[in-house]
Amino acid sequence: MERFASLLITFWAGSLWTICGLVAPTLFRLLDERRLAGQLAATFFTALTWIGVTVAVMLLAMNFTGRLPLLNRALVLITAGFPLASRLILGPLMDQARAAGDMTRFGILHGIAGGCFLIACLSAAVLVWKFSRPAG
Repeated sequence: MERFASLLITFWAGSLWTICGLVAPTLFRLLDERRLAGQLAATFFTALTWIGVTVAVMLLAMNFTGRLPLLNRALVLITAGFPLASRLILGPLMDQARAAGDMTRFGILHGIAGGCFLIACLSAAVLVWKFSRPAG
């Protein structure tokens, strides 16, 4: 069961790092229309958020024996929770700001959302580290 958890965490972390570090920046670099790049990136981030929620639920459900240390449970919740908060709270606020033409507010919210995903990426790195080290 621990190997399956490790595989899930590796998949999840790799997804986070790929979308955040490679796909989204590449979209903005290659597409001339920033709005289209933003829409595509948002689609990827939404999928990534729900992948994270699904993996987190699976990991926490697999912890029915209580063998997952508190720190690891906290890291799972951080890695899933920050993107979820970004999606459910910041996403609608960014949409409102964009619709109102308030690009300063949009930029601030976008920066906070980026910070949420950065925290998730770092937390995922710690999870991978903790789950990949030899027992003992």
